[in-house]
Amino acid sequence: MKKGTFLALGVVLLLALGACNMPGGNSAAQVQTAAAETVSANLTQSALLTPSATNTPEPSPTPEPSNTPDVTNTPPPTTSSGGGTGGNSCDNIQFVSDVTIPDGQQVAAGTEFTKTWRLRNAGTCTWTTGYAVVFVSGNSMSGPASQPLSANVVPGSTVDISVKLIAPTSSGEHTGYWALRNTSNQNFGSFYVVINSGSGGSSGGGSGSGSNFNAVSVGQIDANGAFGSAAHVGANNDVGVRGFVAFDISKIPSNATITEVKVDFSSYDTMGNPFDSLGCLQGYAGSFFPLDAGDYNASGAGPDMQWCNKTELSTVFINDAVKSRLQAALGSSTLEYQLRFTGTPAGSTLVRFLGGIKLTISYTTP
Repeated sequence: MKKGTFLALGVVLLLALGACNMPGGNSAAQVQTAAAETVSANLTQSALLTPSATNTPEPSPTPEPSNTPDVTNTPPPTTSSGGGTGGNSCDNIQFVSDVTIPDGQQVAAGTEFTKTWRLRNAGTCTWTTGYAVVFVSGNSMSGPASQPLSANVVPGSTVDISVKLIAPTSSGEHTGYWALRNTSNQNFGSFYVVINSGSGGSSGGGSGSGSNFNAVSVGQIDANGAFGSAAHVGANNDVGVRGFVAFDISKIPSNATITEVKVDFSSYDTMGNPFDSLGCLQGYAGSFFPLDAGDYNASGAGPDMQWCNKTELSTVFINDAVKSRLQAALGSSTLEYQLRFTGTPAGSTLVRFLGGIKLTISYTTP
């Protein structure tokens, strides 16, 4: 009995010891921890196996836009003997008339003379005595570099501006360009004097003499109705610009017979390539001065003149259409033209006439 009891107890003890050495079941917390570690390990391996990002090629550099011509580098606009309008809305001039020394007048070499222009303040600011008339370019004819205005000129009023000059000793035609300068030392508008000195030249009259008739009024109007001082033609920021010129023909007798007219528009520069962009430049006759915004769309008669490239515009040529137009206009005070391109205005490209626009006219009288 005791022996059997001890045997049974021994078996129970062996079973208990075996249970202690057998792997036990994991708790819920242990299972979750193991699962998290497994996911972490898998993510780490995935990250290690993911190829590094390929280098995206750098985009090719965008070409820099071509430089738009700097409008502020435009040379001071010039006009015929007197300016048209010029400058900004504050400082603007409009030429009214030559009070003395019409363009092309003969002046003996070495002779002192006084040139007087009548100008209108076409801006919104008063020209004070701090403003001045200044020499810009060409032949100064011994005139002052600058000369202050003697009185204030309010918007809308006119003023006679005079400078004392001396005719050069060399024979031929001489031109001097002048402008006004404001209190900020900025030039605006422009006007000039043209004389013939020495033994050559002519006063712009006479029979069969081949006399020079310089434009006495010039100006420009854009499609928005804005005015400018010089005969610029083309486009400015996609806005069309048309130029206007007027020649004083009052000295030609009404019974004269015009035998020849030479057209000279060769004093100019360009901004951009207007002939490539806008086509041919043409001149249409009409009655335009004093200019108003409606003159931009005035049709005119003609064209009497046409230039399709710089070479043509730089050439002085005989023009029978202008001769016929002038013959029909005798008895009038002026012969006037509108200048415009045949193409649609686009971009910023201009022909800018620099002064000295003229007709050389030969005629006979009974």
